[in-house]
Amino acid sequence: MKYVVIALLALVLGGLIGHAIWSEKKEPTVDPVQVIVTQLKTHAIVAHERQLAIWYRACPSVWGKTPQIFIAWPVKLTYELELNDVQVTRVGTVIKVRTAAIHPNEPAVPTDFMDYLSTTSLFTFANEQELVNHEIGKASPIARYLTTYFLARDPSLQGDFSEELQRLVEHLASALGVPVTQVEVDVPKPQITWPKLPKLELCEGTMASVNGLPFAKVESGFTIPVGFRPPQPFHARSTPTSADAPKGIASIYGGAPVTQH
Repeated sequence: MKYVVIALLALVLGGLIGHAIWSEKKEPTVDPVQVIVTQLKTHAIVAHERQLAIWYRACPSVWGKTPQIFIAWPVKLTYELELNDVQVTRVGTVIKVRTAAIHPNEPAVPTDFMDYLSTTSLFTFANEQELVNHEIGKASPIARYLTTYFLARDPSLQGDFSEELQRLVEHLASALGVPVTQVEVDVPKPQITWPKLPKLELCEGTMASVNGLPFAKVESGFTIPVGFRPPQPFHARSTPTSADAPKGIASIYGGAPVTQH
């Protein structure tokens, strides 16, 4: 009788063990690409700045002798790359990243730091401060135009964003133990809508300049944009093209390190 009981117990125990084995759910394998996508979306935004200096000589039309006003002011252009819709694919040891386009923010124009120098004459029948305030009112429209210009004409903007994102993906892949030989980042070119330059009353024979490069002139009473090639910031991998290259800061929000150029 005891052998029958032992046999029954063995059958029951075997059934329980078998059920436990077959019913055990295996943990799903974590896809490293999805982890990278999640981390990129967590960071949300990559930002980059350009710090510029604007100056020009204005000769506004007034009653009496025309004054000359030298205007100089700084401006900070800010651009962002949102990662909410980032796409990441992996083919072998190559990771490809595609993002949305870079978009500009409203430029920061600290008019408190605006400098001016105005000529005075007994024959200039105009209020100097009103003339200066009129020029100050042109600062934001000029900054918006230059924001668009750098977005359209400065290849280092896309290069800086791509490099920041490439480094971040490389760090994530290394942390996940994913072998990677190349990270390709595709940042599409943005759709450009050009804002209009405000009317500048530049002195004859002069141009408005940004970091020493002319960007506007006056012909037949009309303000005409002047094309220029934005100097490229210095990178360790390249040779600087100009000592007057504008300074920039690229950073990743969300706790990632800030890289200064």
